[in-house]
Amino acid sequence: MPSSLLLTALLLLGFSPAQAATREEIKSVAEELVCLCGNCSRESLATCICTDFAVPEREAIGSALDQGQTRQQVIDGFIARFGSMGLASPPSEGFNLLAWIAPGAALLFGIALVRTLLVNWKGQDNDEVAQASSAPADRSQYQDRLRRELDQFDDDDK
Repeated sequence: MPSSLLLTALLLLGFSPAQAATREEIKSVAEELVCLCGNCSRESLATCICTDFAVPEREAIGSALDQGQTRQQVIDGFIARFGSMGLASPPSEGFNLLAWIAPGAALLFGIALVRTLLVNWKGQDNDEVAQASSAPADRSQYQDRLRRELDQFDDDDK
């Protein structure tokens, strides 16, 4: 009998219950999720103070961790209930990937467009200046006209 009691005690020590989740573990998981109460602007569950959504969800995270669920299992459960909108940073796949890439692509396209327009406008101005300066015959025509008008002006003074 004493040996069976000793064996039972050793077995009970080996099967100790899971430790309660610490505040840091709960906060670590909650930082990857956002509050979906509708009152705050999608603030992190770790920092949101909404009593109707954030506080109960943090408690649910703590109880899930207490039950032995891993961090990823808790996050997957949140996604199963609320969809990927509950993630602080959406996964970079599918439409979300387009949402990550589109602003940068639009910026690069805009820069290229402005550069092209500036080069074209600069090129047109240079062409007009080149045409104006490459016509010496036109200049001599103006010089002849100027001489005639000055001569006429001198004749009128006399």
